[in-house]
Amino acid sequence: MSSLKDISNFGVLLFLFMYIFALLGMDMFANKIRLTWDGEIIADIPAHVKSEGIMIAPRYNFDNVFNALIVVFCAILGEDWNNSMYGFINPGIISPILIIGYFLLLLILGNIMLLSLFTAILL
Repeated sequence: MSSLKDISNFGVLLFLFMYIFALLGMDMFANKIRLTWDGEIIADIPAHVKSEGIMIAPRYNFDNVFNALIVVFCAILGEDWNNSMYGFINPGIISPILIIGYFLLLLILGNIMLLSLFTAILL
């Protein structure tokens, strides 16, 4: 019970870290990639496609805060983060260096620093 206060502080720090990276991801990657119903990538979105409404977002996206937090949380856990990263690299719309840099920074800061901070609090 005595470490519950420290863990709650860690939870606030973790949420703040995730929120900052979610907003950063939304700024860089939101509404950049759309798919047709067949799963084909729409690189440049023409006006008639926007009006027909046949575009769908990929499974991992940064289109809103909730989805961005899920992508960031999955990346910190290490659960299929490479699939979400490759989903943005494949279309060639966004610079691959920017995407790889974002995910590497997220993994390094999320896994090493926050995991070691959590372990230090528990010990």
